[in-house]
Amino acid sequence: AAAQRELIREHLWDETAGLFVNRWWNGSFYQRVTPTSFYALMAGAATDAQAEGMVRDWLLSPEHFCVAERGNFAGNHDDCYWGLPSIQRNDSAFPPLGYWRGYVWGPMAMLTYWSLRAYDHVPLVRTARKALCSQMAQMMLNMWRRHRHICENFNPHRNATDCSGTKFYHWGALAGMISMLEAGDD
Repeated sequence: AAAQRELIREHLWDETAGLFVNRWWNGSFYQRVTPTSFYALMAGAATDAQAEGMVRDWLLSPEHFCVAERGNFAGNHDDCYWGLPSIQRNDSAFPPLGYWRGYVWGPMAMLTYWSLRAYDHVPLVRTARKALCSQMAQMMLNMWRRHRHICENFNPHRNATDCSGTKFYHWGALAGMISMLEAGDD
């Protein structure tokens, strides 16, 4: 684990973007940013300053991952209202909403939650984790109250009227489970 953590630190931090990102075989950084960038936090690969910057500039940005600091959707665009799309909002692949490009997925929410929890000692990261829990629970409950659906994946648009994938899928509940973990039900 320590060796992998060091390799992540050494090879996947993009100083220009201020984020951990994938690399191409030629060593250049991949320009498509997804919530997987936050998973380096779960490995403990980031410094506290890097973690804070990633959260401030990416997770809490309405142009990127649309988690409002108070979990109240304030400042979010209608097309990225619920937060944590599977590709950042300002990527050209986001608007067409391909299966893995733009929808909100419960497993990504869970892994991002655990990643943020690893840096709970950083106040802004802790705030973002709580906001993520709030937005994901509200998103899941929105579909549950409307249709009694637990979505395979959720449409990030504010006015989405139903699931974008299978209508009752086990991992969709992870979007709400993080709030249970947050409340101490683990």
